[in-house]
Formats: sequence, structure tokens, C-alpha cells
Amino acid sequence: MGVLSSAVSSRTALYRWSMATLAGNMILVVTGAVVRLTGSGLGCPTWPHCAAGSFVPHSSMGIHSVIEFGNRLLTFVLVILSVMLVITATLTRASGRVRSLAWVVLVSIPLQAVVGGLTVLSDLNPFVVALHLLLSVAIILVAVKIVWLVGRRPSAEVDSMTMGAVRGTVALMAIVMWLGTVVTGSGPNAGDSGAHRTGFAIETVARLHGISVWLTIGLTVICLLLGVMHKAGPLRRWALILLIVEFAQGAVGYAQYFAHLDPWLVALHMVGVAAASMAVGALWSSVRPLRTPDLSR
Repeated sequence: MGVLSSAVSSRTALYRWSMATLAGNMILVVTGAVVRLTGSGLGCPTWPHCAAGSFVPHSSMGIHSVIEFGNRLLTFVLVILSVMLVITATLTRASGRVRSLAWVVLVSIPLQAVVGGLTVLSDLNPFVVALHLLLSVAIILVAVKIVWLVGRRPSAEVDSMTMGAVRGTVALMAIVMWLGTVVTGSGPNAGDSGAHRTGFAIETVARLHGISVWLTIGLTVICLLLGVMHKAGPLRRWALILLIVEFAQGAVGYAQYFAHLDPWLVALHMVGVAAASMAVGALWSSVRPLRTPDLSR
């Protein structure tokens, strides 16, 4: 009983559960890519069952069903982590903001499972697959904010222009990731040989994706320069980290394009998606709006 109490009733426990929740959702991005790249997207051809009348795969269904079912099981792990996060935030009397964000994560995990089910039922429609990824990115952003608040990490007070640059970077990163799913949805790594494709020319969407990446890099550089100019340490640090991740992602992205979407490079690119989501979330958390003085006093 003492072990259980210590696992849910201290600030250290709250920080650990928030970190575990963040890590779990980042892993989900990567395992989802593994499902697609191994052609296991319809390994369990229905939802919520894996096969007709069974929640678990039959031995005759092959390795693809095991891979897809394993990804589904990760959802239950994420539910447990988010439940523990909510319980610990409540017992430690964390701030109302932390408790609210913890509930957002908890509600979002089942929602993510439903979107995953729609992905299967739509025969891996690429636009539904895109929603599946973007929801994971949104959950990661929320989880980063929880880690930031629980860990009491510093944030810089910045003016409206700097705040706009940071928010613009977050928005552009979301567009980058969405266009990345369009590229994948137009290429060979569909998740199943019978999966729908977007019908777009992959060269065209890849160029649009590349342009969005360079725009995001440019805005990240502006954030870095603003952080240096205003001596905003947290902003400067995370803008630099994000910039490094972006350049690494760009290098892998160009490599996979010229390698005709080699699955191993695509998998590495998805690791970068998880890292970029975390980094841009930290960039967003590293700043807060400048307080305007109350002139009525």
C-alpha cells in the first residue's frame, strides 16, 4: 500500500507519470509507422474486433495481424498512463491547469482509438490516416505542456511579435506534418496493398511539403534571433534545438525522396516527427505573453 501511495502522491511521481505519458505518445507515432511500413495496416481487418467475433488475432492470420494488434495494445498502455497521470495530479493537488490538461490527454486517447478504428474501417483512407497522426501530435503538444508545468521549467515573457512568431512556427509545423502524410498517402508505403491512395502526383505534393519545411525553418530562425535579441534563454535554447531537429528531418526527408521512399528512411523520418512534435511543443511552452501593466491603479 505504501508503494502505491508513493507512486501517486508526490510531485516526483507526477513528473514521472507526465514524462511516461509524453514518451508513450511519442512511441505511438513510431509504432504506427511500423504498422504502415510493414504492410500491416489491415492486419486486423475490422474494428473494434481484430477478426470477426474475436478481439485478438487468430494464429492463422499471420505476422501482420500481430503487428497491428500490438499497436492496438499500446492504446491500453496509454490509457493506463493517462489515468495514473490524472489520479496523481488530483492527489498532489496540482494546479488547475495541470489537472485540466491531464484530463484532455485522458479523453484524447480513446478518441485516438476511435480514429484508428475509422482508419481501418475506411481501408486506410490516407486523409483519415493523416487525422490519426495529427491527433497524436496534438496529444504530444499537451503532454509537453504538462511536463513543462509540473517540472516548473522557466518560460520567457515576450512581446506580441515574438509570441506570434512562436505560434506561427507551431502552426507551420502542423502543416508540414499534414503535408508529410499527403506525400506518404500518395506513395508506395500505404500500409496495405489494397489501401486507397490520394491520387495526387507525389512529385507535386513532395515539393509542397519541402516548401513548407523551409518556411518553418525560416520562422524558427526568426524565433532564435528574437530569443537572442531579447535575451530570452528558454526561447533561444528550444528554438536552437528545434532548428537542429528540423535540419536533421530535412536531410532524412530528401534522402527518402531520392531513395524512392525507402521504408527504413521513412521509419527514421517518423522518429523525427515525434522528436519535432516534442521540440515544437517545448518551444511553445518556453514563452508566455508579456503582461501589460494595470494603469487603473
